[in-house]
Amino acid sequence: MSKILAISLATAVSAAVLAVPAASQIVVTPAAEVDKMVEKVSRDLTRQLDRSADFRGVSGGNGITIVRFQTDEEGTPENLRIYRESGDGRLDRVAVHAVRNLRTLDEAPASIADDQVYQANIIFADNTWSMKKLNQQLAEEEAARIASSPAERLILALGSVPAGKPGS
Repeated sequence: MSKILAISLATAVSAAVLAVPAASQIVVTPAAEVDKMVEKVSRDLTRQLDRSADFRGVSGGNGITIVRFQTDEEGTPENLRIYRESGDGRLDRVAVHAVRNLRTLDEAPASIADDQVYQANIIFADNTWSMKKLNQQLAEEEAARIASSPAERLILALGSVPAGKPGS
């Protein structure tokens, strides 16, 4: 995404995740395991956003798109829906395309339920000022969403955090 910067709040909400003993009788800390997966998937999301924006010729725009989805048995995203539109259809299409092409969800920890709902929080910004403003807005919206109901606390939030770009 040469001129579009994508960053997001990458917060894993893992209240329902249980500890899973490994074969060596070492208990894996579920939060760390889930956090590691979220970080890996978020890096994949960044790569997919870059590819999708390049493929679609999108090189500017500001907004927040949130995509919710689940995965099939192989970890392929399915049941995708835009939970929050950016106000720019081009950006929303880039976000959905990027999420649809995620390839790292097949390595989800065993402690994550088969019917887990994921949420990709994506900020598109074409300058540092917009990035900071939208990042603050997303943080406030996510805090309100998580506080709104117990079910919202079970959503596993993903995001992209590009290295070396403003706001990272």
